[in-house]
Amino acid sequence: MHILTGVNMMSKELVLVHAEEDKLVTVPLESLHGWQPASLQHSWIASDEVTVYIATDAIPPFRGSVVVLHLNGIDWDSGMADVEIRQIVPLDVTGTPSDMPNLKQTSPKQPIMPWTRPLYTQTHGPTFLPRSRFTYITHYTDDRVRGFRIRSDGTLEQRVLYSDRALTRQTHGVNFNPEGTVGLGVGYDYDIGEVRVYRPDRHTGDVVATHAITLGTETEYGAFAHYASWIDNRYAYVGTMQVGSTSRTPQGATVLGPGVWLVDTELDTAERVIGPTRTATGAGMYRSPSDLAIAKGKLYVAEEDSWGPQFDSPFNYGRDGYISIWDIADPAHPVFLKRLRPGRELPADFRNAHTATAMFDEDSVFVSSFVSDHLIRIDTNTDKVAKIYDCDDGLMMFHGEFAAGRNR
Repeated sequence: MHILTGVNMMSKELVLVHAEEDKLVTVPLESLHGWQPASLQHSWIASDEVTVYIATDAIPPFRGSVVVLHLNGIDWDSGMADVEIRQIVPLDVTGTPSDMPNLKQTSPKQPIMPWTRPLYTQTHGPTFLPRSRFTYITHYTDDRVRGFRIRSDGTLEQRVLYSDRALTRQTHGVNFNPEGTVGLGVGYDYDIGEVRVYRPDRHTGDVVATHAITLGTETEYGAFAHYASWIDNRYAYVGTMQVGSTSRTPQGATVLGPGVWLVDTELDTAERVIGPTRTATGAGMYRSPSDLAIAKGKLYVAEEDSWGPQFDSPFNYGRDGYISIWDIADPAHPVFLKRLRPGRELPADFRNAHTATAMFDEDSVFVSSFVSDHLIRIDTNTDKVAKIYDCDDGLMMFHGEFAAGRNR
């Protein structure tokens, strides 16, 4: 399996990448018969490499939906693809409001960024449940988890609409272990200092959040996670992005700053195994860890400058971005190998390393930035940058990538 998918949020395109041949194809979605105008967010591709799903948001004047696409054929050399719409699954009507909690800045090092307080429903965190016919999305802007049964033609039938406010609020995807027996839901908001444990039913598709594992203690914790990456069926890594306190931080409590946590789902424990560092060459998290990818016994961390203002950017954040690489032969004691830096291993204008995705064969890890329009392919055999895609290749707010065959 060699296809990576994503979307150009700005230009409304499906993006297809051939990871082995370093070729990229863009598909203008507005040119497809039956397309309905939409605000794109995420993509995910089935292991058959012909069925692609796109999640859209309920930002006015658009409605939230899942679009099911079928890849009839791809001519990688000519940069063309034959794509048809199989189904549009309605989710939320246009303008459906989010219910992000109110909070205020209390620390100069932890601003409350506008991007963290979306006004309308957004759909994030698509995953497949291994060894099943089910796929899931989450509305991180509220507390809903949706599950769909995948029919034989790739179209979807919604089977699950689940919420349990205390355990599902602001969940950015439920990531399942390789056996499909346990899922971890990460809280993508300030002062959510826990991961939620889900138990799925591979026959019915039902999921239940049973309890939470604290990332630290009630008085010292890591918070604001984007993704959980499984090492095996028991252990997973979670990166925490928050750097300081807010008005939702309990009195007397301390936010521990950017870090990576090792979660043990048998003992229900979490231990911080990588803490912050003050320098770009330091053995720690220099910027907040957004996504984590595991390949060939190594951990690849997309270090996102989530909080620093970049005043010439329409996003007004993301001054820079880094990618750190760690040897995890001993998962409890990651060993720092290197950090890829802007202007050196990475393009000088690379900012905001947001998503990290390992290909199925683990020969490549992709890291993207929708802020600076970059998609970076790292050769995991050498840990060097092997390919750089940017706006000249047709990237315009590229986001939501997913590798065929991976449980993402």
